[in-house]
Amino acid sequence: MKILGITGGIGAGKSSVTRIFAELGAEIIDADQLAREILEPQGAAFSDVITAFGKNILKSDGSIDRKRLAEIVFHNDEKLSLLNRLTHHYVFLEMERKIARSQARLICLDVPLLFSCEFPIACDKTLVVTAPEKMRIARVMKRDGCTRRQVLERMKKQLSEEVMRNRADMVIENVGSPEQLRVAVGEIYKEMTEQE
Repeated sequence: MKILGITGGIGAGKSSVTRIFAELGAEIIDADQLAREILEPQGAAFSDVITAFGKNILKSDGSIDRKRLAEIVFHNDEKLSLLNRLTHHYVFLEMERKIARSQARLICLDVPLLFSCEFPIACDKTLVVTAPEKMRIARVMKRDGCTRRQVLERMKKQLSEEVMRNRADMVIENVGSPEQLRVAVGEIYKEMTEQE
């Protein structure tokens, strides 16, 4: 079994890359999905987050209003740091559990903060998915229905592509056709699974 850590800036196409890896037979463990699950009413971090941020972040059905929580932490680094402290260890624990149970030859860890947090899981290789800023902005505006300014604000909160490129073992530039992306991912899948 090999572990590939995958990251990339918003709009670079990480989801497309992980989808292809899944089609090829890799198991995908998505940090964002796990973060959503631990904030659900029965989730591991739910009560800690309510205690820290107050009941005003709850919706009428008793679940956390993720948009409201995001608004609170987005412009406040201290509160973002607090939220990360309350949630990251639960996400990492769940990732470790899933890795331990996996039978896959390749596990892909989809971790947006792979290089900007103290990530405790050893990866055999790391991959960053990149694309030109103009292309990324257009993709996110179309996908999320937000303005260019909103996308740029979100980008400012992330590590630069240059930093991610320098830290990663491999880079996929997601600028071509879906077929070209499939070929690039296929080559990495083959390389990772043949190294066993």
